[in-house]
Amino acid sequence: MAKEHREIRRMEIEPAENGGHTVTHNYKERPRHSSKMGVMPGYEEPEHHVFGPEEGHEMLAHIANHLSIPEGKEKDEPEREEKEKEAEE
Repeated sequence: MAKEHREIRRMEIEPAENGGHTVTHNYKERPRHSSKMGVMPGYEEPEHHVFGPEEGHEMLAHIANHLSIPEGKEKDEPEREEKEKEAEE
C-alpha cells in the first residue's frame, strides 16, 4: 500500500545523542471531516528520523528526496573534479 503524500511545512535538523543527527518532518495540517462537527483542522504527527555519525550522505539524500531536490552532478562538477586532481598532483 503506497503512503499518501503529505506536504511538509517544516524540516528540523538537530544533533542526536548518538553523534549523528535527527531530522524531523512537520507536515501541513489537512482538514478532517466529522459527521457531527463538519470540517475541522487536523493534526499531523511529526516524523523523526535518526541518522548516525557516519550516515551524513544518507541523511542528505533523505532530505533531498522529501524536498524533491533532484540528484545528480552539477554542470561544473566534472570540471571541478579535474581541478582537484590537478591540485593533488
